[in-house]
Amino acid sequence: MEKNILIAGKDIPFCSDFAQQLLLSGCNVVAAGKTDSPESSVPSEVKAVSWNKSSAISARSVIIQAETLHNFADDAILYFDAPQFVAQFGSLTSDSCAPAADAMILGYQYLTIELLNRIEQHKAKSRIIFLLKTCPTTAETSRSASLKKTVSSPANAIVAAAEASFATFAENIAAVTEESQYVSILLVTGNSQNETMQNDRTLAKWLSGYIDALDAKKDAQKSSSWIKAGAKAPAGFALFRQ
Repeated sequence: MEKNILIAGKDIPFCSDFAQQLLLSGCNVVAAGKTDSPESSVPSEVKAVSWNKSSAISARSVIIQAETLHNFADDAILYFDAPQFVAQFGSLTSDSCAPAADAMILGYQYLTIELLNRIEQHKAKSRIIFLLKTCPTTAETSRSASLKKTVSSPANAIVAAAEASFATFAENIAAVTEESQYVSILLVTGNSQNETMQNDRTLAKWLSGYIDALDAKKDAQKSSSWIKAGAKAPAGFALFRQ
């Protein structure tokens, strides 16, 4: 079934492979983020909308723009890619604190709250998917000889703190919406060693199949627990349809 999907958190052009696979799965896709990337960096079918992550008003505008392009979003995917953020915020400096907080904490919180408000206004069922790709932290790496050998760019204190914030925020949003008639929350995580997480196309293909399986299973129970990327779909549904 055709779905309208909003992707946020992993900006263009970094979300291009993820968005492309969702398109191939039959979804209408809107990507929120910076819109000054070359047009060739994203499939033309993916609609890009501008998002100032430091602004609650911009978060509200993202949702309205997405609705204008593809109507109400069936699923909003908030993608926290820690390895990508490590590359972006690798320096531990005071100058990086504010932009890092906007990109990795405030933006997600503003957008989530505006999504919840919009869902209640529409009184239509919708799902928010918190997608967390983790990265070993500097502290974890310092305590593990094996990680020291395999992890060249661990998450510094700023990225590690933001990752923990995202996880805690997502878990509590899932808990507070358990009784909602309209809101469903899906928590998905995996590290860079997770086979499904290693490739955004593979991840998007799995996720598309998984949420289709949830939709087909009418008695699916809500959960505030994380599932691993690549997990088996709910019983009674083939994960990848032919």
